[in-house]
Amino acid sequence: MNKLITINLSYYNQESNVLMRHINYWNNFPDNIKSLFTFYIIDDCSQTPVEQIINNYELLDIHIYKITTDLYCNIGGVRNLGANECKTPWLIILDMDTYINNKIAIKLIDLAKDNLLLNNVFKFNRIVPENNNHKNHLKPHPAICLIRKKDYWNIGGCDEDLVGHYGYTDPTFWHKAKGKVHIIQMNDIYIEYYTDGEANINRDISHNKKLFEYKRIHNDWSKDYIRFQWIKVL
Repeated sequence: MNKLITINLSYYNQESNVLMRHINYWNNFPDNIKSLFTFYIIDDCSQTPVEQIINNYELLDIHIYKITTDLYCNIGGVRNLGANECKTPWLIILDMDTYINNKIAIKLIDLAKDNLLLNNVFKFNRIVPENNNHKNHLKPHPAICLIRKKDYWNIGGCDEDLVGHYGYTDPTFWHKAKGKVHIIQMNDIYIEYYTDGEANINRDISHNKKLFEYKRIHNDWSKDYIRFQWIKVL
C-alpha cells in the first residue's frame, strides 16, 4: 500500500534528547503502520543542526530540511514548507513538545483510510505523562491536526505575514478554514505532551493579534509562501 501520512515536525533549538524521543517513538510504530508514514524534520535555523543529533533512523522513511534564512518565529513558514514538500495524501502538523505513540499512529492510519475522500480535519487532545496536574493535561491542542494536503492548501496554508512575531498562526489558519473543511475534535485520541519540547522564545502576541484583527476585518490573507531559503539535507 502507498504511504498515507507525512509527519511534519518543526525543530528549533530543543535539546537532543527531545528530538531523539521523537525518533524512538517513530521507531516503535508497528512495522505495518510505520511503512505507511513518511517523516519530515524541518530545522528552522537551529544552533545545533538536526543532522548532528539524530541517529537510529535507518528503518524510517525520514527526510531532513534545513531553513537557512533566519526569521524570528517562522512557524507558518516551516509548516508551509512541510506541506509543500509533502508527497502523501495526508499530513500531520507536529510540534517538538507533542508526540505520537504507536497506539495513536494506528488510529491515525485508520482515520486517513476512512476519510480519504472527505474534507475532514482531525484535532486532538493532550495528556502530559510527566504531570497530570499540568494546565494542558486533557486539553485540546490548538495546532496539531491530521489534514489532507489538498485541504491544507485549499484553506490557504499558514499566513507568513505573521512571521517575525509570535502568536496567532493557529487562530488565523482555523479562521480561514471556516466553510472549507469539517473540523472534528477527537477527544478520545491523546497526543503526548512534554514540556521540555517547548521552544524558548518571546511569547508576546500583541503585534500579531492586531495584525490578525486587521486581516480578519479586511479579509486580507497572504498567499506569498515560503519566503526564505532552504535546503534538503537528507
